[in-house]
Amino acid sequence: MDDKTNSTQVNTCAPGGDSLQEAHEPATSQENAQPKKSTGFLNSINHFRGIAIIFIVMAHCYRPAGWQIETFADKAWFNLMMNGTVFFVFISGFLFHHVFYHRWDYKKYMKSKTKFVFLPYLLLSLPWIVWHLTVGTDPMMHKELADITAPAQAASWYVITGRTLTAYWYIPMGMMLFALSPWVMYLIKKQQVLYYAIPLLLIAIMVHRPISNLNAIQSLVYFLPVYLLGVWGSAHRDKLFPFIDKYWIPMFLAGVALALIQAEFFGAGVLNKAPFEMTVPDLMLPQKILLTLVILAILNKFEHVSIAPLQKLAEVSFAIYFIHPWITTPWWMIYDSPDLFGLAGKGNVFTTLIVTLVVVAISYAIAILIKKMLSKRSRYLIGW
Repeated sequence: MDDKTNSTQVNTCAPGGDSLQEAHEPATSQENAQPKKSTGFLNSINHFRGIAIIFIVMAHCYRPAGWQIETFADKAWFNLMMNGTVFFVFISGFLFHHVFYHRWDYKKYMKSKTKFVFLPYLLLSLPWIVWHLTVGTDPMMHKELADITAPAQAASWYVITGRTLTAYWYIPMGMMLFALSPWVMYLIKKQQVLYYAIPLLLIAIMVHRPISNLNAIQSLVYFLPVYLLGVWGSAHRDKLFPFIDKYWIPMFLAGVALALIQAEFFGAGVLNKAPFEMTVPDLMLPQKILLTLVILAILNKFEHVSIAPLQKLAEVSFAIYFIHPWITTPWWMIYDSPDLFGLAGKGNVFTTLIVTLVVVAISYAIAILIKKMLSKRSRYLIGW
């Protein structure tokens, strides 16, 4: 990959398949008539996507790495590590405004998402749906979690929930998020994004993420304010970036403090629950939003630098997202245990990082191989 700072040749798909490359395409005459900010390539956002995919994979590697979350330190590290999806969603919202706001075509947008997000999801889910319906774990997930026995109904349930593989729950929620884009466009034009993002964030903190990530609507309620904050961040980055550059240290300390408070009083990890069950507030969501801004502030200091490893990870990030569950999920679904290497009780955050990097590297290599074999058609299979 070219290491030039403002390269216009990098075809990089954001979470949901948004491409920074599209930011360089000429606008129509009607769009040119609208006042707009520069939509040039942003190294900081691209680097952030490379970091985000590491967090996504890491959340699925701690059990194979033998990390048993027991001590206070374990819980604190775990809270800082988990829910990296917030990074993904914020970036997706940021790029929605940065790339698509100035050349909006809803029909074309949804057609692209269907071909390069939903279709790969279906194709990669299909073998596992067949596996779940035939020789899957006992009791089979669709019977245990939804009390479904009819094969057609069970297959539909797997598609709707994304429960075929770890991490695939994001796609049903993501498709609904994409479908809401006309409303998001309306909020941008009316300059009301933040007016909705803040109240929705307060609701999300009380709603939490759904049990087993099965409820796509609840996931949408949880992540929608993060998406809107990303949209607002792009639309007002002339205000956002100076602010976070000035206050990133206090925000970092506040984020760490929230992780410590959760570890002490509420436990470790995402506190999934039913949507209307009243419980403690979700501290992880504001924590991750603060860390999002901290990472963005630090990366923005190096906007003029192109970091090759992160650029490459960013380029293949969505393919890595699709591929890595094929590596991590069989550890517990087929072998009936995440402890494939006999590391239970011997792991920690560092072994988790090592396993994560190995899984990322393998996923990256598979993505490159598929890309070479299928060329442009690989987008229909792995989104890249």
